[in-house]
Formats: sequence, C-alpha cells, structure tokens
Amino acid sequence: MDLRGESCCFTSTGFVAEVRVFRESIHDPALSAADHRRAYDLIVHHAAMLDPRDSGFAGAGVALKEALCAWLDVVLTTSH
Repeated sequence: MDLRGESCCFTSTGFVAEVRVFRESIHDPALSAADHRRAYDLIVHHAAMLDPRDSGFAGAGVALKEALCAWLDVVLTTSH
C-alpha cells in the first residue's frame, strides 16, 4: 500500500480497491501500528475527496466502514 497516496485515483472504484489493499495488508507483521494508522488516515482523507454523485459512492461508504472495522480489530487485538 502506498502510504504517500501518490498513486491513488479518487473514483469510488479506485477507493474500494484501495480499501481492499488496506484490508489485505493490515495483518502484515512487517507494518507497524503507526503504518496502519497512516494508511487508515490516508483512506479517510481519500474518502473525503470522493464525488457523492458517483454511482459507486454508497459502495465506497461501505468499504470505508469495513476498513474502520478491520483497523479497530487490529488495534484492539494488539493493544492487549
């Protein structure tokens, strides 16, 4: 996942793909908690840039919710 956000496109389809990569990489032990936090912050930033008139906007919202749930699962699991 590109934590700098340089290669992301801000379509709903691109956003859903970005969230999929985030969810796949969140269990990577090579990434630190700070990496996960930066990646999630980047996803939230990208979500704010989406066009609500895009036909895939609702699906992007669901993807954002799923990313939050995945991130919280990792945070709660690793904080114990």
